[in-house]
Amino acid sequence: MRTHKLSTTLLYAVVLALFMLVIFALTNAGIDPRANRLVGDFDPKGAATVCFGLLGLYHSVAIIFFDEDDSPKSSETPPDPNIPRPPDSYTGFIRQAWYKVLSVGPIFAFFCSASVFIWHSFAEYPGTPGTVWGDYATSVTPALTLFLLCWACTNIGLMFAAIAEAFNRDVRGLFIAAMIVMFLVAIGNTFGLIFLVDQPTGSALILALIIFPLSLLALIGARLLAIVRVNRYDAAHPHGSSSKPRRSQKQRRPQGPPPQDMLERGERLLMHFRSDHTPEPQMLIATTTRFVRASIIRTDRTFVLEQASPSQLVGASSQREGHDLVTIAHFRDRQDMRVLGGNPEQSQSFAEAVTRLARTGQVRR
Repeated sequence: MRTHKLSTTLLYAVVLALFMLVIFALTNAGIDPRANRLVGDFDPKGAATVCFGLLGLYHSVAIIFFDEDDSPKSSETPPDPNIPRPPDSYTGFIRQAWYKVLSVGPIFAFFCSASVFIWHSFAEYPGTPGTVWGDYATSVTPALTLFLLCWACTNIGLMFAAIAEAFNRDVRGLFIAAMIVMFLVAIGNTFGLIFLVDQPTGSALILALIIFPLSLLALIGARLLAIVRVNRYDAAHPHGSSSKPRRSQKQRRPQGPPPQDMLERGERLLMHFRSDHTPEPQMLIATTTRFVRASIIRTDRTFVLEQASPSQLVGASSQREGHDLVTIAHFRDRQDMRVLGGNPEQSQSFAEAVTRLARTGQVRR
């Protein structure tokens, strides 16, 4: 999942709603959208049933709408030849801010459930009164039911994506199993929404009110698991994702000891924090052009693991997680950078200095 703006999620939601409107119009007119046939080869009575099922399917696999590289944009951060491709999944799922992940479901579900009012306005078969489809034009309850169930379908799909993300670095079997189960559950959700059309309105709403909070809690828990496992893996394998040496790395000549050797021309070091908790020490580094998490490899060279633009920096904190000291840099629109271990006093001082830098743009002397 690229670090999309919310406007991108809105765009995808509108496109999905318009696409489903077209599919309903075709099936409602008796046209099978799967074949180049004339009117009369599809029973309009089943238009709502088919389209409700497709809504369940598309919401369950909403993660595919964000199947893009999550590497930094050139406009946000300067290119750095030391940066390897991180060992993320194809979606970079855990690199997203919480609110962007959790907003996908309600945004998609809102536009799609709202568009069903348009479906019903010209439907050849308006449904049986007392059912979800039959009451759609006369009550808000069916729309609320569909909204919650579509949101729940998205949560379930993202939950399995998070589980896959948690294990794709070191337990490939579980990664593959999670992806397979995600698509099997998507098929189950499709049939679930197919049967929703003729369900009594009241019982369908009760079912939605039970399923939705459970799916939301499951997504939050699964994503938290993914974040913890990925951070632990990155701490233990700071540069294991770079399987092929890059020509630009070989040509780069260090200009001093870490972290001075990673500075580009015109770039100036502002502050840094170092931890020797891992076999290859890790650092958080603030410069005039970027904020970096890096490791020091055996050749006493700085190896950049990830970086962010100074404009994304919100602040930093030093805290205990169990028995470990964790120094955390916080950002807008991207995952936090974390380094385990180090001197507690230095960690606290660094966190305070970074927070001051983020708020005032000034470095404490």
